[in-house]
Amino acid sequence: MAGDEQTSAAWVSELESALEEGCDSGIVRNLCKGRSFPAHLRQQLWQIALNVAGKGDALATWDEIYDMPEQKALRDDCERFVENLGNDDDEKVALVSDLESVLTLHCKSRGVAYVPRGGWLEVVQPFIALKMPTPQLYNCFCVMINKYIPRNCLKDGQSFDLFRLLLLYHDPELCSFLDTKKITADMYAHSWFRSLLSAHCDLEVTLAMWDVYLQAADPFLVFFLALVIVINAKEQLLSMAGDSKQQISDTLNMFPAALEAEDIEDFCSLAQYYASKTPQSFRRDYQNLFGENETLSEETVTQVKQALCLPVSVHELLQTTTQPGENVRYFVVDCRPAEQYNSGHLPTAFHLDANLMLQEPGEFAAAVNGLCAAQKQAIATGSVAGGEHLCFMGSGREEEDQYVHMVIANFLQRKTQYVSLARGGYAGKVHIAIATLRQYNGEVKKKWREFWSLS
Repeated sequence: MAGDEQTSAAWVSELESALEEGCDSGIVRNLCKGRSFPAHLRQQLWQIALNVAGKGDALATWDEIYDMPEQKALRDDCERFVENLGNDDDEKVALVSDLESVLTLHCKSRGVAYVPRGGWLEVVQPFIALKMPTPQLYNCFCVMINKYIPRNCLKDGQSFDLFRLLLLYHDPELCSFLDTKKITADMYAHSWFRSLLSAHCDLEVTLAMWDVYLQAADPFLVFFLALVIVINAKEQLLSMAGDSKQQISDTLNMFPAALEAEDIEDFCSLAQYYASKTPQSFRRDYQNLFGENETLSEETVTQVKQALCLPVSVHELLQTTTQPGENVRYFVVDCRPAEQYNSGHLPTAFHLDANLMLQEPGEFAAAVNGLCAAQKQAIATGSVAGGEHLCFMGSGREEEDQYVHMVIANFLQRKTQYVSLARGGYAGKVHIAIATLRQYNGEVKKKWREFWSLS
């Protein structure tokens, strides 16, 4: 016990010295190592983690004109929020004024409309608890909203379609149960995402959780925290099969309230584990959900809403096949007809002709058994072709890939975990491989041709 206390005192002392010297977020991360920040340093550390330490006072140069169409609703929300904090009357008046200024300037400076009861005040609350001066509160709030809260975090928003695909990837049985009950993610997770769980958690829990969140600096972490909550609730949810969808969604919505401060380290570690077991395409392809970059294209939004399973970019598939990592390793299943497969394929791919599913069901069943056996053997022997994550590949031509989609649906019905589809199919793979070949000459080009079966 004494040793633990000495170790704790040592890293806190080292952190204090680093702050005196003017450290950056990288040094903070290296010293804290995912631990909760010391309470007396939290205000300063949050500003460093959000990269606003020493930033100017935007409120000082503002014209203080409160004339937005939603101004009354904004003020009413601020008054209602402050009333619940239990401050003295004099403090309430000043705090309402400060909050109205912060939210109004944020809306005006970014050209966005205020959404009544939209979760912003729950995001502000932890900064108020740290007694952060209003200019710093404004700077921190703006970064939290822009970097960590998904845009268009509204009912039926694309964030919730994407979360469903994430749940389907990690727990198809639970996802199927919620789908059968017609319970969409926005019904239970809307307030989680828009407030980074602060709307449901005790203040001490939120402070500890945001300490880890800001060290990770990962906007997508909220998806994986939500995933942990839902999967941990699986047993109770499945036992509620006879209840209404409203009862189930209401029960699920309140699960974060059960978190305690001592749970946070394990909670966040588990979320980061799930993140490590998720294709990198999840982040790369949907990073425009956050920040002030371009929004997701209408085509991408439609694709996410209609996706049968989580899509994986062909670039990632090729990269992890040639340079296997420790976390996500793919077992590629080429579902094209035999003649297309024989004319060129990924050498590590297992061939499963999707047409057999309807034309020769018995032969298809035998092929699936062979697939499972081959996957187990490849994993056991450490083969480059071995991986827990099944990635199905079609031709990339929609009219030819309908049977591929049926095969994927079949595996999901079997409650198969880690199922994905190579976006663009083999056509996309060839396009990338040829583009890569153009960068090389001689022996290197020959090896690439041999590896990708392009000769």
